[in-house]
Amino acid sequence: MRVKKQWFSLLITGALLVSGLGTVYAEGPLKGMNQIPSIPNVVARVNGSEIPAKYIKFEFMRALRNVRAPMTSPQKDKMVRKIIDKEVVRELMYQEGQKLNLKADPKVVESELESLRSAYKNNEEFNKALDQRNITESDLKRSIEVDALARVILEKQVKGKVKIDDTEVHKYYDDNKESFHRPEAFRVSHVLISPFPPDLIRSSKIEELQAKKDELEKKAREKILEVQKEMKGGADIAELAKKYSHDEVSAENGGDLGFFYAEGVEKSFAEAVEKLKVGEVTDVVETKFGFHLIKLTGSKPSEYAPFKDMEEAIQKQLFMEKAQDRVADYVASLRKKAKIEILY
Repeated sequence: MRVKKQWFSLLITGALLVSGLGTVYAEGPLKGMNQIPSIPNVVARVNGSEIPAKYIKFEFMRALRNVRAPMTSPQKDKMVRKIIDKEVVRELMYQEGQKLNLKADPKVVESELESLRSAYKNNEEFNKALDQRNITESDLKRSIEVDALARVILEKQVKGKVKIDDTEVHKYYDDNKESFHRPEAFRVSHVLISPFPPDLIRSSKIEELQAKKDELEKKAREKILEVQKEMKGGADIAELAKKYSHDEVSAENGGDLGFFYAEGVEKSFAEAVEKLKVGEVTDVVETKFGFHLIKLTGSKPSEYAPFKDMEEAIQKQLFMEKAQDRVADYVASLRKKAKIEILY
């Protein structure tokens, strides 16, 4: 089986735990530094090369932004150790790249650096952001170089060495057929009248809209009844959608929403559609978006997705699994040969 090129990129970015400083510089200033556990200035040595605490603190604060509940000391400790382990892997990759005389493409490094810099108004703002994080531009460039080298090294470990044959793909489909079951699908066109139409949202403050919520809901309800009256008088829903609908995306297509599964939409919307026969239109349906008139224009019965529809996705799944195993074995071999000291 021929593996698609972009799958390598997915493997590197999604499965290797190789991540650098360059992914988060557009975020705001660091806060809550007192939440960081006590970390020594040097957290680890990999073949004598030191990993300083500033990288770990940086990544810890980034991770902390995504944690909503307060963390216990053991939880923080576990997070720090995971981050240290990730940095150890990155250092191993960097050192391996040096041994193999591999170099990151300077154009790639400069391009990624410039992309990060462009997120700020000017160089002064960019440098201020670096200072707030106790990171230098040299640190940032090295981090980009490490990740670029890692991509090269790991692609060499995977490319041409992971094979997925047709028998495996068919077997996976047969063994997991229930996961490829598709429920009944519906295609509809609709007109949406919202209490908060897009133009009003763009020109008003949230506080003003909230203060007039009841009045706006009343107007929206009256408007959808007017539209319904036109429809009952023979007007086509596609033309009504283009003329009145507040769903700006579907309005351009005559209100067409394409095919969807009932579980993917709001309950009141789904229940109303499920009662229709093709060609029929609902009464007024209320959802969190506003008031709808919905016409069922097509449906597909419940079915199992054909193998040809799922073949590429299965190939990708199997490739990713095998590639991750191969990469894990490769990283383990680097660890085995290295002298690694964890000082935290």
